[in-house]
Amino acid sequence: MPSTHALRHPTLIDLLKIVLLGAIWGSAFLAIKLSVHETGPLWLVMIRVAIAFLPIALFAWWRQDPLPPTLHDWAVIVAMSLLNTVGPFFLISWAELHIPAGVTSLIMGVGPLATMVAAHFTTPDDRFTGGKIIGMVLGFAGLALVVAPELSQGIGFDALAYAAVWTGMLCYVAAGTLIRFVRRTSVPMMTAVNMGVAVIALLPLVTLAHDPLPRLSGTAMLAALYLGLVCTGLAYLLRANITVTVGQSFMSMASYFMPVSGVLLAWAVLGEPITWHILAALACVVAGFLVSRRRPATATSADSARRTSRRPPARRTG
Repeated sequence: MPSTHALRHPTLIDLLKIVLLGAIWGSAFLAIKLSVHETGPLWLVMIRVAIAFLPIALFAWWRQDPLPPTLHDWAVIVAMSLLNTVGPFFLISWAELHIPAGVTSLIMGVGPLATMVAAHFTTPDDRFTGGKIIGMVLGFAGLALVVAPELSQGIGFDALAYAAVWTGMLCYVAAGTLIRFVRRTSVPMMTAVNMGVAVIALLPLVTLAHDPLPRLSGTAMLAALYLGLVCTGLAYLLRANITVTVGQSFMSMASYFMPVSGVLLAWAVLGEPITWHILAALACVVAGFLVSRRRPATATSADSARRTSRRPPARRTG
């Protein structure tokens, strides 16, 4: 197995990064909904990766970060770009033409279920714990609460939209396992190359589609700009930084905050209803986050024992 970056224990700053990342991801579904009906899914993906590429590339150039120095790093980053940017961006954008933004964010919120499994089998120091497993079960239960009422009405065209979101989520999981195997490339340069590869991959698709970009409303333009700068550029920098320092499974916890912000924003801005199924699902994913982050009792006991063993022996009197 290729060597990976050593992980450290998460700090309060890391937790704040997780909350911020989850809020940004949740807001992305609203921005997609506000723009995709005017741009179409293919053009929206092209716009957001192009907007993200320019400032990140300038930032990496200002830092004088070198390009990936090895073929190994180039191969991993290209694979990440296809799995983490081109594929899921298009699939989720297309899906939101057919299903609500809040529901999409809830489906994506179950991502830690697959991410923790992937991290357990692909990294040496990001393993299952009892809390993680219970948290994953709660997250999956939250997903079932949202999807089951829709599926009970019959498998129709919307089933393809649900499948597209699921596939996009699995693409994110697969790409997340690759980040820690980039050995000698900085996070800004890795992100810049990721976006650059995505732009190059999308250019022939946009050209072959023969579908010119329509005139956009002010709302759609602002939403697309926000998607590129914040939901893509800033979010990718945060995600990569968290993954290489404290681990993929901890980074995936941002997905538990994502549906909360996604559902609330969709309700506040788009007027999408909040049903009891959605409230119950939110309760499940939040509970799953809290349970999964609890340290195992055995580890706590071991830590206490180590601290006790380091104490000096009590002085005898009498």
